[in-house]
Amino acid sequence: MTKTILNGIDFYNIFKSGAEIVRLNKESLNRINVFPVRDGDTGTNLAITMGSIADEAVVSEDFDIVIQSMADVALENAKGNSGIIFASFLGGFSSACRNLKTINLEQFSHGAQFAMEHAYAAVSDPIEGTMLTVIREWANYIKFNHESHFIFSELLEAAYKKAYQTLEDTTEMLEVLKKNKVVDSGAKGFVMFLEGINRFIGDFIHGNEKETQSTPIGHTHAKVAFTEHQSLNYRYCTEVLLKDSIKIKQEVEKLIKAMGDSVIVTGNDRLVKIHIHTDHPDLITKVLSEEGYKIYKSKVDDMLLQVQVEAGAKSTIGILTDSIADIDEAQLLMEQIHMIPLALIADDSTYLDKLTATKDNLSSILNHSKQYPTSSQAEVRFIRSKLEWLLGQYEQVVIFSVAKALSGTYTSFEKAIDFFPDQKHRITLVDTKLNSGAQGLVVLRAAKMANAGKHLDEILKQSVSDISNTTILVSLDTFKYAVKSGRVPYRIGRLFVMMKAKPIMSLNREGHGIASGLAFSRAAANMKIYRRVKKVLKKEGISQYSIVHSNNPELAGAYKKLFEELIGFPPVIVTEISAITAIHAGIGSVAIAFTRKG
Repeated sequence: MTKTILNGIDFYNIFKSGAEIVRLNKESLNRINVFPVRDGDTGTNLAITMGSIADEAVVSEDFDIVIQSMADVALENAKGNSGIIFASFLGGFSSACRNLKTINLEQFSHGAQFAMEHAYAAVSDPIEGTMLTVIREWANYIKFNHESHFIFSELLEAAYKKAYQTLEDTTEMLEVLKKNKVVDSGAKGFVMFLEGINRFIGDFIHGNEKETQSTPIGHTHAKVAFTEHQSLNYRYCTEVLLKDSIKIKQEVEKLIKAMGDSVIVTGNDRLVKIHIHTDHPDLITKVLSEEGYKIYKSKVDDMLLQVQVEAGAKSTIGILTDSIADIDEAQLLMEQIHMIPLALIADDSTYLDKLTATKDNLSSILNHSKQYPTSSQAEVRFIRSKLEWLLGQYEQVVIFSVAKALSGTYTSFEKAIDFFPDQKHRITLVDTKLNSGAQGLVVLRAAKMANAGKHLDEILKQSVSDISNTTILVSLDTFKYAVKSGRVPYRIGRLFVMMKAKPIMSLNREGHGIASGLAFSRAAANMKIYRRVKKVLKKEGISQYSIVHSNNPELAGAYKKLFEELIGFPPVIVTEISAITAIHAGIGSVAIAFTRKG
């Protein structure tokens, strides 16, 4: 391609070629991912970021339309440190090239330089030896050498060679890279992207074409041997998208910088993307919302769980569920159970169940909301991203969904699975027909069986049995929340609220919510539940049970003591319910879920 000028279609095509090389090599990038955290997802994050741009950007001959569209898509869909740095780079390129119908070598040079500066400015504490370093050296080469080249293919081939050499040098720039004898994963991803561009515009091959397409350039593609434990400064990789202008960058950085590290704030005149590693994602969103910022989207990854799985998964079978399953946080980590959060929507802000919407900030969300919060199923894109990573870690993945009758989450799981037509045989989706502590019992037993080395068929057989034999009985303090959330008809609900009725709720065999009893005092409701459990225990026996609650640890403690004496052994789970379940069941609710011996 001997071009001196590129239009929008040209630019889109070369971008797509670069993104495809990253996609082909995402697993090899994951395998060398040791900085800033050994969570093994840099390749996946870059592939998703670049892939979404290639899939969703507007294609036009007008270069301005294409680059602006790419920048917008990148900002909304960027994942992880490297993905957000790349999105910031693309945003800078877009800002520098506004209103250009086509782009020549000089304009491209200006865009590359501004893009590099924009990417550096987005990172609170830039670290050399990363993607930023490679971007800088690539952009500087173009800045100082574009006048000596006459066509894009020549300039970009020479700039690629500079980036490639800089990539090799990153091993000596960071101690963690030197120890593990690898280059930086994000930097290598950017160089692969450049290689894909060169493949398209100049038929340029660095080394052996066949080999490069199947394995990454540079250092060995073998998985890094983790010879030492990595101490994480913070547990959660948190990303928040605000509906605001990048003019608020300094204000936002000041608000959140003390809450974590790896802070990146980037954006445009419409959206602002925040990235931070923190122990308290809910505190980040709480501070932002209380300052009046609207949380458009967010994403949270448990880096500690990812690091543990990268270092050594306990099973070849990955267990994935959604946030409606109530399992103690320590148990999730111990059994390596992966979780997809549902969304809690309050006015113009969206929170992630159990991550940015928790018992610690639910009251704040309720108090600051003009309308009562609602819930929404997990985003297909988020599930797809999680599955992509899980399929790189496990031979099989089993998904346990909240009751299909209660939520569209099951359908979201189905849609996400459709993105992996060649891998469907490795994914099993199960409708638990349950929720809350009952769903948690099924998931926890399945995870323990997987970690004990049980075969997939045996796990699924036990899960089917547990689903049909598990019951939940929920003691609500009031009908008020069920009325507000729309789960109970207004007139009936208001009548019961006026009567101060204490309902007992449960699920039928298909997973629909049903009334299972009514009392006019909490003590009477608790006694009814006790008698139900006692009857089941005597007639069929109970193999396991859980106690869950919504900000009512005192009553949950009383339940634990009462039922441990009755059943003869402690509950396998005692924990808070999800924020989404809490807005329906109400603050103060307590439940027991139990599995009959089958």
